Amino acid sequence: MKVILWAVIALGAAFGVLYLVVRRAQRTLPPMVLPPGEAMPSTALQRLAWQSLVPIFLLTLAAAAVVAHHGVSVAWENDAVRRSAMGFLIAALAVFTYYISRVRIWIIRDDGTLDERDRAILASAPAGQAPAMMVTLAAWMIGLIETYHASHLVPSVFLYLIFWSLLMVSVLADLAGVVIGYRRN
Repeated sequence: MKVILWAVIALGAAFGVLYLVVRRAQRTLPPMVLPPGEAMPSTALQRLAWQSLVPIFLLTLAAAAVVAHHGVSVAWENDAVRRSAMGFLIAALAVFTYYISRVRIWIIRDDGTLDERDRAILASAPAGQAPAMMVTLAAWMIGLIETYHASHLVPSVFLYLIFWSLLMVSVLADLAGVVIGYRRN
């Protein structure tokens, strides 16, 4: 099986694990008592998380598409291809930096932008980061070992890809934890 296919499987499994872990952590959140049929209005944190998750996800997919389209070896050896993929990833990190900065300002100001439920969701959101990263790393290791078992040599480009995939899975898992935290039971 191709290594890229293992990466796709890893990301799918990582987000499956993330969903389960965050749903489990949601049980500790304050209960929502609303009349039937009435929806809870979205909070500033919820909107910001969605507004950050979507572009980060799309930028990460764009970087993965560049690498998958050109192939791993070309993406490593061709500066233009490598820099374009890295540009997408750095742009995604810039969006995440904006998200973190806004949340940090809201926490420091304590002006009522974040209520108890928001703070509880922020506290439980990172619960899925470590499992998602572990599943991603396990899939990378299995894929690389199976692919390069005969030669006993794994190209160093995969260290680069592993680093970026783990970093982006961590960022996406944190944001997905916030988004999933607002889902009703």
